[in-house]
Amino acid sequence: MKRFENKLIADIVIDNINTSKVFKKYNIDYCIEGKKNFFTVCKKKNIDIKKITSDLSNVNTNIYYLQDYNAWELNFLIHFLSDIHHDYKEENILLLKEYGVKIAKDYSDEYKELKEINTLIQDITEEILEHMKNEETILFPYLKKLLKLREANVKTKSSELPKVKSIDDFEDEHFKIRKVFRKIAELSNNYTIPNNVCDSFKLLYIKLKKFDNELQDHIHIENNILFPKAKELENKVLLQDKSVLA
Repeated sequence: MKRFENKLIADIVIDNINTSKVFKKYNIDYCIEGKKNFFTVCKKKNIDIKKITSDLSNVNTNIYYLQDYNAWELNFLIHFLSDIHHDYKEENILLLKEYGVKIAKDYSDEYKELKEINTLIQDITEEILEHMKNEETILFPYLKKLLKLREANVKTKSSELPKVKSIDDFEDEHFKIRKVFRKIAELSNNYTIPNNVCDSFKLLYIKLKKFDNELQDHIHIENNILFPKAKELENKVLLQDKSVLA
């Protein structure tokens, strides 16, 4: 138990990504609660400390390299997030939007929560698309520019680089997105499929749950690994302490 006593949740997952399954099991959103103390979160949620620490201790310690995200170079991490994670989300967002409308239309008289779920899906998926676009066209190119400057051992003033949204702004957007998905999970009883519903209804909840899980992983990688590395890079390249992303 002592090995987790003073740990932040994010640090536990960074050390071993396999622990993410345990946090999902106990409904701990490690991507946005990552900077909180493990014991503090467990006590607040009335989680049995002995049981969850036992589960964490029994997690496989062999970490597949392609999941050891903290060991990756920043440039590779950017390509992975953009080319793989973003593509997955864009493909599935269209499906979620389509099925959200269909199921709300067919079943909202019986399941009143579906109207609100569909509204949340329509709104937040558009925000996710906009968020990813901003990362790909603003944040990632900026970080690649900083990487080139570091490689050339060149320092620059923040005024010589384009002003863009701050890293903290992107992180704030993540919190908003996760808050909405937590609401969808609550309304759907954690994506529990009712009896006697059609395959389209089942598919919507299955896809929502999978998207939610993938989203947690994605935001964890960005909030707890990419962004800290990016801020460290800024400190090495920029001539002033104040971030250019302000």
